[in-house]
Amino acid sequence: MSNSYDELVINYHVTEICNYSCKFCYAKWGRPNEIHTQGNNAELMLEKLASYFFNDEGNKVKDEFPYKSVRINFAGGEPLILKKRFSQLIVKTKELGFNLSIITNGHYLTNAFIDNYGSLFSMIGISFDSQYSDARKNIGRIDRKGNSFDEADLINTVARLRAVNSSITVKVNTVVNTLNYKESFTTLMTELNLDKWKVFQVLPVLNSHLLVTDEEFSEFVLHHAKLQDFMVVEDNDAMTNSYLMINPQGRFYQNSQTEEGYKYGELILDVRVDLALSVCAINWETFTSRYKKDAINDAVDLIDNNEYQFKQKEQSSVVSEG
Repeated sequence: MSNSYDELVINYHVTEICNYSCKFCYAKWGRPNEIHTQGNNAELMLEKLASYFFNDEGNKVKDEFPYKSVRINFAGGEPLILKKRFSQLIVKTKELGFNLSIITNGHYLTNAFIDNYGSLFSMIGISFDSQYSDARKNIGRIDRKGNSFDEADLINTVARLRAVNSSITVKVNTVVNTLNYKESFTTLMTELNLDKWKVFQVLPVLNSHLLVTDEEFSEFVLHHAKLQDFMVVEDNDAMTNSYLMINPQGRFYQNSQTEEGYKYGELILDVRVDLALSVCAINWETFTSRYKKDAINDAVDLIDNNEYQFKQKEQSSVVSEG
């Protein structure tokens, strides 16, 4: 590849533990022995990753994807549930020279955390699936005490992040499912003035809860066409074989659209990074084009095609009945 890209993103799912229990959650690894609990092994793994990804020699990833910088994106579970341990990991990650980001459900994204650590992050993503408490409850985005990160929490948190770190990129992730695909987010997302609103179609990995059809997903996208300047759309095809991911145990792993779950590499601490990476059959064309700019047109095409197929079936039915 002759193009040069600004940033390679490695998604480190630091823990499977979460205070919510979203029914479509794919972050399930069978509760392995999480590497952050094993002394300084998580720090040693991060050092090993830095040595590989910041070195051009023998770096097969950079041959395929000539990046300029590397970002560790902490995800979960819920990373912030680890509290002090997570703070130690993000400080270490930043010291090693990685850019730093997090995907969080927002529940523990307190003013104190933002004030102390917000300046370290280049991006913070907040998962938010509905403005309605009943929908959040039925999705599972609620804790044991009945608390849930709501619309007001989201608005206040985004404001606080920008007050502490004026250069931070703020995005919201929304998983489109049967409980929210008819919901309008236009007013809220416009008010937030986001850098990015990432819209996912529920991924049928490990379970099939709350799945929407391709047409329903496309209808959701079309309904929010006014937000296309900062809306990024990922359907199931875009999410398959297009992420570099590490599980809580410290293994690279690969997702797929099968019901068989994940494929895992060797422990990163036990082998060379290139061998640990060999499980990742990354589709680099999908990786580089994941952030679709033509999502609206794609949605229109899908709906038009579905309507055409419906009309053809309808006409065929009339002929057969005649």
